[in-house]
Amino acid sequence: MSKRILIIEDDDETRELLRMALERRGYEVTEAEDGVRGYDTALFLRPDLIVTDIQMPGADGVHVVRRVRDTTSLEKTPILVTTAFGTGTATFSLQLGANAYEPKPIDLESLLTTVKRLLADRDTLKAA
Repeated sequence: MSKRILIIEDDDETRELLRMALERRGYEVTEAEDGVRGYDTALFLRPDLIVTDIQMPGADGVHVVRRVRDTTSLEKTPILVTTAFGTGTATFSLQLGANAYEPKPIDLESLLTTVKRLLADRDTLKAA
């Protein structure tokens, strides 16, 4: 069974790039273009991993991280944040409960390595 990944990203090109790269690696990908739809999709889908942009109109990635960590059914879901706003924003997201971050512009190989690690960590925790 392939792992389900939810991408929450407002930029169409970035979202498409991520989707294509992840699907090529055999992941099942669902997309949302903002934090509100992303959180609602996460509640319904219960993905194995969430990849979310930080800077989005309306409910941003920080909002997503907070809500996911406050939701019992999602609280252990790994979250990878992407940001163009440097390590300060990324560090804040990690303090809120994100598991990792990747800077923008996105280096696909680095992101795919991080995705693989986060999913492996999740599987290890589930088996314990």
